[in-house]
Amino acid sequence: MISIKYKQLIRTGAWINLILLVLGISILFFLPNSNISGDTIVLKKVSSFALANIICWVINIFILVFLEQFAPTLKRNKWITFYVSSYAIVFAVALIISRSSFVNLFTNNKLSSPIFSPLFFVATINTLSILIINLILSRYDESLTKLENSELRVKSLEAQQEKLKNQLNPHFLFNSLNALKSLIKRDPNLAENYLVGLSNFLRFSISHSEQNVVSLEQELKFSMYYLEVQKVRFGNAISYSVDIPLLQQMNAVLPVFSLQLTLENAIKHNKLTQEEPLTIRIVYIEPDLLLVENNINPKPHVEPGSGTGLKNLSDRYLLLTKEGIRVNNSSDFFQVYLKLITK
Repeated sequence: MISIKYKQLIRTGAWINLILLVLGISILFFLPNSNISGDTIVLKKVSSFALANIICWVINIFILVFLEQFAPTLKRNKWITFYVSSYAIVFAVALIISRSSFVNLFTNNKLSSPIFSPLFFVATINTLSILIINLILSRYDESLTKLENSELRVKSLEAQQEKLKNQLNPHFLFNSLNALKSLIKRDPNLAENYLVGLSNFLRFSISHSEQNVVSLEQELKFSMYYLEVQKVRFGNAISYSVDIPLLQQMNAVLPVFSLQLTLENAIKHNKLTQEEPLTIRIVYIEPDLLLVENNINPKPHVEPGSGTGLKNLSDRYLLLTKEGIRVNNSSDFFQVYLKLITK
């Protein structure tokens, strides 16, 4: 079976020979002061060149296709075998033609040397054919290598994205189960509501876990699930507001779980009380930023982190946009700027 590379070579060779033939005939018809005798000579020369070129292409492509079957055995000697075979076979064919009556169809003159003419034919037309074939194959291999490298980079990015996302799921789940454990002891009814909300949140999470990016609208919906779960847990100790135009919600995308992660980070590192509630603002800033801001009321003792969090989110942004996230940490407010990606 002929490989795609050689099918491409055959198509290209057919076009090259067709163009040369048409160009030769066009020159014949547009020659000034042409006469019948002169036209006949030029036509024979054009025909002989076209036929010689076609013979070289057919022989060389046949040799390449044949040698492809033995590629693992030949390895580095493939091209040496090709060159030797090409010049030997083309010379033999040219020698047969030069000694036959067939040659009279393409020239009015008797060949001065039955050996020199085939050698000249091999050294010029066949060499030109081999050079063009090598150029076409090298361009094809170069394009194929670039395509393979691009596919490898995409697969590598996908693998890194998946690894980073998978770090977040157990991180959030462990925190949620610890919260559920404390609620069960304190208020079983509230714990039941928390469990229902958590179930809805996780169901939505699982349905989008295969994606690397989601629309801002979807991520916002997902984050609202998360905040509602936290409202059950903390009550009035947490409040939030959202100010994002509907057009941006539909037309922008961002890494999946990115907004939810910034909200989780705010809740994790701050003390939430009725007297000093945590206030979170989610605001769109033109032209392509999403600001997540919260007031700062740090916990006296923060549980040890797992090293994921905002570092994880910044790494995912670097993979997608070549830019990390921007963080401002003042004495009063903690701000995270997420870049929105246009669809």
